[in-house]
Amino acid sequence: MNALVVEDDTDDQLLVQAVFYPDSRFVLADVAHSAEQALERAQTIPPEVIVLDHGLTGALLGLDAAPRLKELAPQAKIILFTAHAELQARAEAEPAIDAFLLKTEAMRLLALAQQLTGLGPSAN
Repeated sequence: MNALVVEDDTDDQLLVQAVFYPDSRFVLADVAHSAEQALERAQTIPPEVIVLDHGLTGALLGLDAAPRLKELAPQAKIILFTAHAELQARAEAEPAIDAFLLKTEAMRLLALAQQLTGLGPSAN
């Protein structure tokens, strides 16, 4: 499954990569540093999973970009992966967001992606 990571912090990009690494069914197809880049990349990948930060470089915030990303990649499961706990209610109210996860719970990211995509745990 192609995953698109939308994150402008290099450390968090590496964290997401490390979390997905044990499950070879997920391929980190691309990293976008802004929501605007993500909108471009979503047209070419196409992603099945989008790990989306909220506070990004550029004019468009992650939560605001989610409906546009879902429009471009309707099959994609979008996980809002953020440090901002106060966004949970807004994320849960946004139909384009499939799941909300705080960055402090990063170790749950792979299991959440597996659940959302129906893959279940990896046999690796």
